[in-house]
Amino acid sequence: MMSTAALRRAASICPKGLAISSGEEQRTWPELVGRVSALAGALQSSGLQRGDRVATLARNSPRYFELLMAIWWAGGAIVPLNTRLAFEELRHIVEHSDSVLLFSDESFEEFGAQMAQVVPSLKEFIRLDDARYAAMIQHPRTEDACGDLNSLAGICYTGGTTGLPKGVELTHLNFSFAAMSLHRELGYNQDTVYLHSTPMFHLGDLANGLAVTLGGGTHSFISQFKPELFYRRLCDDGVTHVQLVPTMVAMVLDGPERDDELLSRIQSIQYGAAPVSQALLARILQAFPNARINQFYGMTEACGGICSLPPDRHVLSGPKAGKLKSAGQALPGFEIRIGSDQSRPSKPGEAGEILLRGPAIMRGYWKAPEKTAQTLVDGWLCSGDAGYLDEDGFLYIVDRIKDMIISGGENIYCAEVENALASHPLVESCAVLGLPDERWGDRVHAVVVRKPGATLSIAELDGHCRAQIAGYKVPRSYDVRSDPLPLSSIGKVQKNQLREEWLAAEKSRAG
Repeated sequence: MMSTAALRRAASICPKGLAISSGEEQRTWPELVGRVSALAGALQSSGLQRGDRVATLARNSPRYFELLMAIWWAGGAIVPLNTRLAFEELRHIVEHSDSVLLFSDESFEEFGAQMAQVVPSLKEFIRLDDARYAAMIQHPRTEDACGDLNSLAGICYTGGTTGLPKGVELTHLNFSFAAMSLHRELGYNQDTVYLHSTPMFHLGDLANGLAVTLGGGTHSFISQFKPELFYRRLCDDGVTHVQLVPTMVAMVLDGPERDDELLSRIQSIQYGAAPVSQALLARILQAFPNARINQFYGMTEACGGICSLPPDRHVLSGPKAGKLKSAGQALPGFEIRIGSDQSRPSKPGEAGEILLRGPAIMRGYWKAPEKTAQTLVDGWLCSGDAGYLDEDGFLYIVDRIKDMIISGGENIYCAEVENALASHPLVESCAVLGLPDERWGDRVHAVVVRKPGATLSIAELDGHCRAQIAGYKVPRSYDVRSDPLPLSSIGKVQKNQLREEWLAAEKSRAG
């Protein structure tokens, strides 16, 4: 199935069904297909050739959704930009991907205009909400030029341990398999109303959007996650299916807007990025009495989820209990192996690197053949995560080999933050680690050693970081000191010791 074939199928099987229902904006599937094909024709008239990359920088909206579909329809490849990144991070991605067009909404118009001045490959910058875009929608329709299953569908950038993001090359086969997997697991159909509540630049939402389209369901949108906007869409659009990270669930349950009657209408909740605690699960089961709950574990290189903890395992007692700390079992079509020794299978509970195989695995990293060769070995994706399988085939994540923090559902690579801190002229050395946080799951903590005789304030460090990296990557707490960092015998910073020092100090303050 080509990615755009899901659009044509939806228009065929539910010609009167709503593709879009988001507040006052409503559109049937045939109407959406007409707009997508017209926009695709305008993209081709703007010089878009088959395989060309189109960068997008926008908040969730119906226009953003139809633009992504139109890029595929025109034969192009999407480069969805993380709206939380700093300008220099965005510039690197647009330049590295050789994007020829850049779209943004009014929230990022200034960034887009600046980008057009400094990135040589860009032919045009277009706002999603201006007269130029309105004219493009009126362009004559064009035939679907999506390409074959093995052609490039998109380059999705993920943080890197060296500080520079990597471009993950994903094909239409990758996206199609990911969509069919979610369609099967979550039961999307013509009665589904899915709320795009997590950012559409994330693969989790991209794959869900395609899966909902495959089922002929309806798309609803909030531009950014706020509990009041969440409840408004539940009320106005009849939302049945949502994707949330644990932090978002807590915000929905704790907000003054909480409406239990609306929550009882939700039929499906999926979450990822971090396991749910038993305390939070108890609250979810009470607040969403009619919802099936799925956890997904995945990565950009696998085009989203590769294993799932199903609804019957989200229980606190009975024969199905006891698996909440796991990431679930491999989804159909995926294989999981622990460790690289092919001569013997790993034993239950034996930890090692998680290796993945399946039709949704990336074809490689953009312009990085050496990194691709290191990551794709004998048909297996080396995930960089450490874990083990239990006797029932449930996967448990025990460590992140890539030195990554997950805070509020966002992946933060310690090296990126450390590079930003180290560029300050008064910083001698630094280390970044994740510390437990009730709201965010983990928070970014920096231990900074100032140069001898220097005076260095937290405010100065904070401002320095915000000028270079996205706000969500900036440390939420600092330890600025003159004592050197603890090093191992081979000169590696012992972050476990730093974490234990902080936990001991926190316990002392609390006691």
